[in-house]
Amino acid sequence: MPTVERPAAPPDAGGLTRDRLLLRALACALLALAVLRPPETYAWSGAACSVLLAAAGCLAWLRSADLPLLPAWTAGLLPLTLVAVTAASCRARAFDEAGVALTLILAAILGRALAQDTSGRDTVAGILVALGSIAAVLAVLQHHVSYPELLRGLMTAADPVSPYVIARLQGGRPSGPFTLPAALGGFFALTLPLTLLLLRRRADRWQQGAVLGAVLIQAYALFLTRSLGGLAATAVSLVLSLPILAPRRRGILLTAVALAAVAIGFLFLQARRIEVGAPGGDPLLLRAGNWRAAAEMISDHPLLGTGPGSFGTFYPRYLRPGMNETRYAHDSYLQVISGWGLWSIVPISGFLLAFATRLGRAWRGRAEDLPFAAAAAAFLTHNLVDFTAFLPGVAIPSALLVGMSFGPDDPIAEEAADAPRQAAPEAARGLGLARAWRALAAAAVMTVFVGHALLSARAEILLQGARSAAAEGHQTDALALARRAARARPGDPVPQAFIAEWVLEHGMNEEALRREGERQAERAVRLDPESAILHHNLSLYFRALGETARAVREQFSAHQLFPLRETYRLPQAMKDAGIEP
Repeated sequence: MPTVERPAAPPDAGGLTRDRLLLRALACALLALAVLRPPETYAWSGAACSVLLAAAGCLAWLRSADLPLLPAWTAGLLPLTLVAVTAASCRARAFDEAGVALTLILAAILGRALAQDTSGRDTVAGILVALGSIAAVLAVLQHHVSYPELLRGLMTAADPVSPYVIARLQGGRPSGPFTLPAALGGFFALTLPLTLLLLRRRADRWQQGAVLGAVLIQAYALFLTRSLGGLAATAVSLVLSLPILAPRRRGILLTAVALAAVAIGFLFLQARRIEVGAPGGDPLLLRAGNWRAAAEMISDHPLLGTGPGSFGTFYPRYLRPGMNETRYAHDSYLQVISGWGLWSIVPISGFLLAFATRLGRAWRGRAEDLPFAAAAAAFLTHNLVDFTAFLPGVAIPSALLVGMSFGPDDPIAEEAADAPRQAAPEAARGLGLARAWRALAAAAVMTVFVGHALLSARAEILLQGARSAAAEGHQTDALALARRAARARPGDPVPQAFIAEWVLEHGMNEEALRREGERQAERAVRLDPESAILHHNLSLYFRALGETARAVREQFSAHQLFPLRETYRLPQAMKDAGIEP
């Protein structure tokens, strides 16, 4: 009986399978952690996400062999990146923003590695659909149960409550697991097209019913957020997904989605304008003021910007009457350019051009992964009018989808991507030294990245504990925790400022504490000399010591950095110091 020879398995097929399974596991853990425990809220989650991303980055690098993970031209931007970070007025915030940027790059690299695995791509879609449904359920419960109960409790309490808190509860705009309703709306822009894709693929009636329920509850939760940016982003993702979701009725549905988005957006805008007691005013006018301030920063600091992470510090000096106080430009592109400098337009433009090319190719070819690229496009669009790129809970899943958009177009490309791994022994002999240097550089970057994340998380956890202890009246514990936070991250002005403010309120009668507070106030100013409140705190110490000239000088610095703040104005400072103007 003739025998049929089967093709030999690739030399390292088992290793490839293990690598893919590990990448899927890392991606699932990363998505669940980032969404359900957003790093912007839970400091420990940020550290855990960094560890997962570092592991995924190393694994992706090993699988890539001699293939570049990033375009070669990006290496030429590293000197400018280093100069921008080291030249920033507050290096702690600059390193933080650089860490956020590296987080998104690593998430995109992980997504690109997963794009080579069809099952891995489907796993990511399923996880995001599940997380979108969970976030929607939490949002509905917040709107209908949690917020009304909390509002009733606060209204009957004897202690005064912030008007902002009351206005937010009365408005009832849920945020789900995130910090802001806009972040929740931006997240639904990612999950809704993938949920509809899952609905289209399910043939079983019960499965279709479950997925249809997920679509409806996500859509309802999006409506409850009244987020204009989230609505616009969702419309973008749905429209771009139509060649796959509804290829036969694409024209009719495109018009319907556009008209529905305009009509609902008008309702959202009217509701936001008439919210009773809500601080601020027209959301569009407020954003226009933020954009104008960012443009002025770019004009005043074109070369290296104001410094990464410094938008919130520099913004008050550009504040005009009627504008809102914020730490974000509500346009992530403008904020990046204002902080890093005009040279950052080069990587931003290069990335957007490459992404638009891939998106156009997927749209014309009706590629099966088009909804993934459409969701990524929604995130990029949303950041024209918001700042979810600076909220890791939304930015990490989005960056993962962006990376998946840059995957191979066909199975041949997938095999070609795996080929370097199969030929690793031969390639290693020819490129041993070069790969060793690459491995050393990657290990150094990952070590710094993870180390910074762990130290930052420890300091933030300690500082959160100090704030909680102070709020509960445990002042001794609050001071001890703040001191530990300052020791954990001595380059960060925030713990030093907390200690200085604590002493001003509780310890000015003790000489040792007063001196400690003064030292911490001076150190905080040195670490972040552009911060108005830090100069104001230092002026209070000089005023207590009777050093009037130094007190007025620091108060005048605070006034220059924040001209609209009444308590920072020089006549007020002189009056408080007992000096006749």
